Amino acid sequence: MELHLSQNIRRHRQALSLSQEQLAARLGVSFQTVSKWERAESYPDITLLPKIAGFFHITVDGLLGVDTLREEEEVDAIIARCREADCHYRFDEIAPLCEEGLSRFPNNHRLLCWLSSAIQKSDPARAVSICDDVLTHSTDTSLRSWLERTRCHALYNMGETEKAIAAAKTLPNYYDTQEDVLRNFLDGDELLCHVQDNIILKLGYEFWLSVRKIANSYAPGERIALYEKSNAVYDALYETDDLAFKLTRKARNFQGMAEEAFLMGDCDRAFAYLRLCADCACKHDALPDVVSSGALLFRAHPYDRRHEGYPCLRAELQHDLETEDVFYAGVRETAEYAEILSML
Repeated sequence: MELHLSQNIRRHRQALSLSQEQLAARLGVSFQTVSKWERAESYPDITLLPKIAGFFHITVDGLLGVDTLREEEEVDAIIARCREADCHYRFDEIAPLCEEGLSRFPNNHRLLCWLSSAIQKSDPARAVSICDDVLTHSTDTSLRSWLERTRCHALYNMGETEKAIAAAKTLPNYYDTQEDVLRNFLDGDELLCHVQDNIILKLGYEFWLSVRKIANSYAPGERIALYEKSNAVYDALYETDDLAFKLTRKARNFQGMAEEAFLMGDCDRAFAYLRLCADCACKHDALPDVVSSGALLFRAHPYDRRHEGYPCLRAELQHDLETEDVFYAGVRETAEYAEILSML
């Protein structure tokens, strides 16, 4: 609270275009006193607080930063709900949460970041406008990085592909990231956690996602081989089946392999992949909420599977089997299809 006081005195003085000497004269104190207040080297006597607040036309709570602290607490609570919705793929809940928060805190940059990300597809023009506005005023590097990425996606969703590509090319490359730079300075358990959480885990995900992004550039048989390579990477990184994210991504690869095999007319092979997919889903759903993994490259700390986007992978897979007609419509009356459903 004291830190906010020094910042708020400086901010409100500058908003009125007053020098420290001018403010000191208006309040009846010395220039050195105001200077110490703003450097947080000393603080106004409690009897002066109403006078200072009145001069700036704000409340004492506003001067002390109590209003700011309350806003931060309420925004933290809203963002926690946004994170939960995002984690469980309930994306349509995020924008209304942000809009409600912004009705009370209309210039909160964190809420504006979440909103722009949430509407980058449904209202990309507004998302770009929000990004441009916050980027103009925010100095928070983590928010700016997020906004710049969101702005690229929103431009693409507007059909401004060339602008999106040009903007994306201005983003930092891998060797300018905190993930790369920090591992040069950390050591001990802190280095271990950083490398496992922020490099190995993310690079595994990036390989999995990149394979799925480029799969359509390959022939059906080649696509199956790509998914096999992706699963091999996860088996190499995490040799145990006690990590939810590994089982989720392997299951999705097996499902993709099955769908490619169905399109090729190789139903026996497709059902073999679906059995492997269902097996991963069952193992995934049977895991406890918090797991201490036996994997060599994930022993830094227990993993909380409640952060996964698929809390019940069997239900997700069953939904796909029952609704994806392109792949499964022709096999739903077979004994093999019934066997897969019974596994789920």
